Amino acid sequence: GLIMGMVIFLVLAIPFGVRYFITSKIILVNFVLFFAISCFHLMSTLFYSDADYVRVIGSVMLLLTMSFMSVVFVTTLDSLKTDAFHKIILAGCHFLIFLGCLVVLLRFVSILQEGYVVGKNMILFTEPSHYAICFVPFLFYAAYTSSKDRYAILYIFFGVGLALIIENMTLMVGCSMIIFLCFGQRFFKLIIIIIVVALMASFLDLEYFMKRINLSPDNYNLSKLVFLSGWERAYLSFTNSYGFGLGFNQLGIVGPQGKLQPLIENITGGYRLNVKDGGSTGSKLIAETGWLGLTLLIFYFFSSINILKNVIFRRLYGSKDVFFCGVFLLFSIEVFVRGMGYFSILSFLFLSSIYWIHRNEILKDRPVVRK
Repeated sequence: GLIMGMVIFLVLAIPFGVRYFITSKIILVNFVLFFAISCFHLMSTLFYSDADYVRVIGSVMLLLTMSFMSVVFVTTLDSLKTDAFHKIILAGCHFLIFLGCLVVLLRFVSILQEGYVVGKNMILFTEPSHYAICFVPFLFYAAYTSSKDRYAILYIFFGVGLALIIENMTLMVGCSMIIFLCFGQRFFKLIIIIIVVALMASFLDLEYFMKRINLSPDNYNLSKLVFLSGWERAYLSFTNSYGFGLGFNQLGIVGPQGKLQPLIENITGGYRLNVKDGGSTGSKLIAETGWLGLTLLIFYFFSSINILKNVIFRRLYGSKDVFFCGVFLLFSIEVFVRGMGYFSILSFLFLSSIYWIHRNEILKDRPVVRK
């Protein structure tokens, strides 16, 4: 799907004139990344010699392709006028909202006909979490750029309501982050929104969400177990390999299984849930690349703090800054809450956001832009 998306983008971008500027600095950064991944993988073979080398080579090549395609994507978007870009992102948000409404409608029909919800398919997405990961950056953009606060609140309430109806923790976490990003500077409005959301939630059955945040050993919720298993295997893989990891994209292929993975298989009748994506991208990155992955996560954390300040205090210039900063910050959902692996649409947008942020020096201090 990601490869097809990049191909379609190239075809659509040709009429605009693709300005393919790959500087020596970009080549150097990608070479250093390739060299670091290769070195850590070679060291990991000392501990795990039965790695899938075809998978490693294919994954590295795809990662480099995504990285260079991000440059094409960003330089091409830079040629779009701000108003055109704004309309495209809003159209994407409204399409995903329509998709969410359609799913809710189909679920109500399912309940009326069958007496229960048949599956959790999201039409274009295999599961609600994948929909949420793609939807949240667009929802943030629509709320953040709304001309009036009441429109922003309506967007957020739709996201919260949808999360409650389809019962999805990933979307709920995303909406909570959006509330803070949009109203973090305005404390009074932030408190009011939190109170209203809490009142909305009090009328619904929250058992689904309570099970996912209950870390008690007596709670055998599969989503919780999958999440904890990813971090358990990350810890074991890191310590067993002295910080070199399992090798790039080798989680679930080699390495320790821990105590939780056998428990998951026992509950599911032998089915291995999310064994290769680790439940979250952060745990997968540390498990596979060790110190390199941990360093990247630390760098991401401190960069996010600087960008967070610019977002909350509205030091962003234009719709493109807003969108890419939102993607950068909300990628933390994939990193720490629910991952889709390295090769997702949001991962591609995240790489693009890195190039955009670097090109426009967003990490530097800026004056406040009043709304």
